[in-house]
Amino acid sequence: MVNRERALNTGRELETATSLEPGAAPTLSVVVPVFNQASSIVGNLQTIRERVSTELGEPFEILVVSDGSIDETEGTLLAQRGDGNFRVLHYDRNLGKGYAVKLGALEATGDWIGFVDADLDLDPGDLAVYVRRARAEQLDFAIGSKRHPDSHVHYPRSRVVASWLFQQLVRALFRLDVRDTQVGIKVFRREVAEQVLPLLLVKRYAFDIELLAVARAFGFGRIEEMPITLDYRFTGSGVRSRAVVRALIDTAAIFYRLRILRYYQRRRAIAGAYGWTRPRSYRPLVSVLLPSDGYFRERDYPNVEVLEVADDSPAALRDAAREARGEVLAILQTGGRAAGNWVSATAPFFARDEIVAVLSPKMAPFGGSLRMRAAAAVDESRIGAGFGFFRFTPGNVRYVLDFPASSLLVRRNAFLALPLVDPDDLVLCLTRAGGRVLYSPEAVIVAEPAELFRDHLKAVIHRGRLRGRRLRGGSFGFDRGSTWVIPVGLVVAAIVVSALLGGERTDVLLACAGVYALAVVVASLGATLRFQSLGVGALAAAGIVATHLAYLAGVVDGLGRS
Repeated sequence: MVNRERALNTGRELETATSLEPGAAPTLSVVVPVFNQASSIVGNLQTIRERVSTELGEPFEILVVSDGSIDETEGTLLAQRGDGNFRVLHYDRNLGKGYAVKLGALEATGDWIGFVDADLDLDPGDLAVYVRRARAEQLDFAIGSKRHPDSHVHYPRSRVVASWLFQQLVRALFRLDVRDTQVGIKVFRREVAEQVLPLLLVKRYAFDIELLAVARAFGFGRIEEMPITLDYRFTGSGVRSRAVVRALIDTAAIFYRLRILRYYQRRRAIAGAYGWTRPRSYRPLVSVLLPSDGYFRERDYPNVEVLEVADDSPAALRDAAREARGEVLAILQTGGRAAGNWVSATAPFFARDEIVAVLSPKMAPFGGSLRMRAAAAVDESRIGAGFGFFRFTPGNVRYVLDFPASSLLVRRNAFLALPLVDPDDLVLCLTRAGGRVLYSPEAVIVAEPAELFRDHLKAVIHRGRLRGRRLRGGSFGFDRGSTWVIPVGLVVAAIVVSALLGGERTDVLLACAGVYALAVVVASLGATLRFQSLGVGALAAAGIVATHLAYLAGVVDGLGRS
């Protein structure tokens, strides 16, 4: 039996969460990314709303995206939301301003979409001016610029010089006729959000460049720089040497993908201009299968029921699915914390008959015990386990054939048509049955990994057995948990080369062992720097080696079982 909690919104909550008259469509959607600003965010939002309302004089909405805030930002916003006229989207892992803007823009309903920093360094009233100019001139973008002759800027000289040098590089690489890409206030038309944003990989330090450069490549090249009023307060976006280096790396990566790989153009060609856009008008009834320790926070999706289940075992989920009323099931893994847009960002894709399931990226929380953080470092490492966990950017939208997913949205009929299967085999079974499974990074699930060492290795052996059974059945595809091929490849190469040379070349074995050890050391150093803990780095090194051994043992066991 399941405990059913019916939660059908009438739309009244959504109306009070926006700056709209009932039934009015917004001209402008204002996206406000925020991180750890519990003490100031409500007053700042009041200022943003008043300034935009005074300058625009038309319906608008505000979407506040809490980018993994760990203070009371989310609770403060939700407590004020009924009177504050804004929507709140929160997820439990800090992913950077670019990801927050992308998420908010894809949830927006306005004809024009703008974003502005929450710290009020920039005048939010300028958004209204930008919209009027963009409409009058039929622009694709109206963007703030420190170098506009009418701008009023109070800015440190060191940042002026650094910004100028960076912009010269951007102009040379992307042929953007823009003097300043990095100001945190911009307005763009809805078509940009629908055609461009789903394809962006949203690196943390170069989102603005990626947005403008890819949009221009897709034909959205009508960009005009607008004046700003900037009173720089040093409130959280200071330039540090590490940030400068990361910005340069991200910029180079965008150039490589756009000009050399032509990644964005190829992704667009696969499905067409709107192929990765979710149909906004489709809102099926979604039945959320929620374990007792799971957390589902969505409040704005208009058609949802919540069914509490004891756990996320195949049998318990099957029983709950039989009782569900929804056309779509939202399965949340044990201990999972769903982002505030999990259902709204994924359910509309089911308007496409060929899609039977939609996945979201899974990430580990940044905190926790030493062994928990070490397990997260292993799971997120490029040579570790990688079982569905992402470390930084959640990846690109795409169809997948085989993906370990314990949290997903799936058509109820397709789910019930399958036999009882392990969650890690669910995607493979759905695709083998003829459906298409979409991976979309527009929402995230945060879940704690199993602690090092016993619980973690138990899970690794289990997944290794699944892989062994697949290999025995002739399935040789690679999934996100297939990084075991790195140590296996080194071992096989060493054995083959040694055999070809008569088994006497121990230097070959030593060389392979050295490469493997170096890879483990690099991953360990990365974990040390990321978690600022030598203990995490040391445990992660041991955990990576133990993970590889356990996974291989599981694969061998799976191959040998009948």
